Amino acid sequence: MNRKNLIILMAFVIISVVGTGIVIHPNTPTMISGFTVVSAQQQSVNSTLSTNSIPGWIKNTAKWWAEGQTNDSDFLSAMQYLIDQNILHTSPTSSSSLTTSQNSTMSQKMDDLQTRYNTLQIKYNELLQQIQNMPESPVSNSKKYTESISAVAVYPIVQSDGFFQTTAYNGTILKITVDIRDGTGLVLANTAIPEGVDFQDSARVAVQVAHNITGVDLSNKDVIFSITTDNQNLHAVDGGSAGGAMTVLLTSAILGKSINGHVLMTGTIQPDGTIGPIGGVLEKAQAAAGYGAKIFLVPSGQGVVEEQHCTQSTQGLFVYQSCSPQEVSLASIMESKYGMKVIEVGSIDDVLKYFNSLT
Repeated sequence: MNRKNLIILMAFVIISVVGTGIVIHPNTPTMISGFTVVSAQQQSVNSTLSTNSIPGWIKNTAKWWAEGQTNDSDFLSAMQYLIDQNILHTSPTSSSSLTTSQNSTMSQKMDDLQTRYNTLQIKYNELLQQIQNMPESPVSNSKKYTESISAVAVYPIVQSDGFFQTTAYNGTILKITVDIRDGTGLVLANTAIPEGVDFQDSARVAVQVAHNITGVDLSNKDVIFSITTDNQNLHAVDGGSAGGAMTVLLTSAILGKSINGHVLMTGTIQPDGTIGPIGGVLEKAQAAAGYGAKIFLVPSGQGVVEEQHCTQSTQGLFVYQSCSPQEVSLASIMESKYGMKVIEVGSIDDVLKYFNSLT
């Protein structure tokens, strides 16, 4: 019931009281949408509300308002007078009804919040279970990676015949290990002998490429490569020819894969993962064969070497020899002499197929 209808009904009640002298008993109060009209005296069951208990100006105001001869403000002032005089007052039943409604609304909201909480709790438990079932990343595993990889290098040997000095190169084997620790993204090369700038750069590129291959973020790790050798004639380590081998080692450590010890390689590593050229491929191949490798990987285009092809001719007392360089397959030389295969590779992906295979 809106306010206008409420006021009209109240006016009809008052007009009826004023006009007819209706009897209203205090034990059976008349309810008008939350208001109760009671007698002025309320001293006995037989008490009546006489027309004299309501001032005449209220009677006139109610009559005029009902006839549309006065405004709402005057009529409401008359109603307020009756309330103030305890002739017309609000019923406590209305307040109780409002409280019950508020409690019902609050209870509904609490039930809704409880339902949402239960749903979130179920989703949290499911997510926690998924996390617990995820396999642990090899990088976060506290177990240290114990695999190593062998790389080949060359070192110079100065020869003299008393008059002239010539420099030849011999190949040798390097053993490389890697340690991944919690840190700040440092890349370190730990060697017992001096190392050059190119070697350090190769280590950094190896970390970058390993990250690209595995997708594992190493920015909060320190990567330490350790290089050792049994060759006492090797006094320094430089050049980038061990870059490919370091990349293989680090990638295998991150993925927790074993390294085939029968495979050796030589080749630099480029930021895009390609294997770059090196020098002294023949000497390195001979060192790998002497080490006992079954497969030797070399950069693309370096599977051939130059050999001097000489011919002799005799003219009278003189013997003439003529030599010219000729390209010879390195694979044919190594396989015929040592039984070792030489395979050209163009990318780190090609290399990993051999090192991470058991055959």
